[in-house]
Amino acid sequence: MAVKKFRNTKPTHHNQKKQFDPTRYGKLWGSITFELLDEPAYQEKGKQSPIGALSLGGKKVELTWAETNRIIEQLYDGQHRHNVAKRLGMLYKGSGTPKNIQFTSYDANGNVTATNIKN
Repeated sequence: MAVKKFRNTKPTHHNQKKQFDPTRYGKLWGSITFELLDEPAYQEKGKQSPIGALSLGGKKVELTWAETNRIIEQLYDGQHRHNVAKRLGMLYKGSGTPKNIQFTSYDANGNVTATNIKN
């Protein structure tokens, strides 16, 4: 006896006639590319050779393996920090920690010991 398969998800209907707009994802999205480079004939001992060139906004930078890893880590960390700040409500204007906190510290006698407020 054949088992009847049930579909739990609804079919996806995409708008196939809508033009693709790369600026929707940011002004640089369409210009980001990475090109592999050939291995150099001579490699200096103790130095890494470039593995490719990253193009971003018309600028081209040759990168080593370690530099590409560092860029990946920094971008991932930036996305994580953005998500955390958004969940905590720190990205809205007037919220979060202000940049210019003014403080005054007093000793036991009431005298000012430290301040960053200018008179």
